[in-house]
Amino acid sequence: MIIGVQNLSTLVTDEDVYLMTAIIDRQLREHVAPAWGLAPPTVEYLPAAPSALALPTGAPVPHFDAIIGVLDDADQAGDLGWHTEGPDADVYGRVFAQPVLQNGGNALTNALSVCSVLSHECIETLGDSACNRWTQRSDGVSIALELADPVEGDSYEVTVSSSAEVVTGTVSDFVLPAWFDPNADAGPTDYMGLVTAPFSVRDTGYVIEMATGASSVTEVWGEKYPEWRKATKATPTARTARRDPQITAEFTSPTALA
Repeated sequence: MIIGVQNLSTLVTDEDVYLMTAIIDRQLREHVAPAWGLAPPTVEYLPAAPSALALPTGAPVPHFDAIIGVLDDADQAGDLGWHTEGPDADVYGRVFAQPVLQNGGNALTNALSVCSVLSHECIETLGDSACNRWTQRSDGVSIALELADPVEGDSYEVTVSSSAEVVTGTVSDFVLPAWFDPNADAGPTDYMGLVTAPFSVRDTGYVIEMATGASSVTEVWGEKYPEWRKATKATPTARTARRDPQITAEFTSPTALA
């Protein structure tokens, strides 16, 4: 899988997003993919203007399996026509910088950072880009196969070298295959070792559920899940909405790649 990351935000710099991309590329290659037995993906920085790719004259813009945009907020996403599908990639995702920066986060290094939120989105795109994979608990309830939601509030550091500079950023924790297995052996069910039982949710995490025969999904929040994060899930292009059979959205490709 090749994931492109594009910065359309006015609140974080292109340099910051370029560094985020390098940090998350390392995380997905060295941590997430091996833990899940997946082929190592590539996470590439994609300039907002196709002309900045320095492609030969007449060469097509490369196809990505997914493109994730860093945007200010949902209003900007709507203004740009940034939705979930289009001709330049199979899937579009989005990360909002403003809510992070307004709630104690920064671009790269805080426990809450734009980098950690972008990491979350990249991890879940790798795990289930189409938002259509589910597993089932012993009570018959279906649980969305979202690799970072149950531990959404937790992050750790990853370091990379860039142009002779060592850069550290925070990335999202993620659950392991054992988290989805009710018969898993005792032990950690997430990368950071914070969860020790299948289907357990951290106080600042959540899960997407669908009961047998239900016509819509339900979000089950951890006890300390912040309200500002809930607001970022309440858009028609959020992964929860894309899993809900009752929600139909009209998706177009983002004008940034038109």
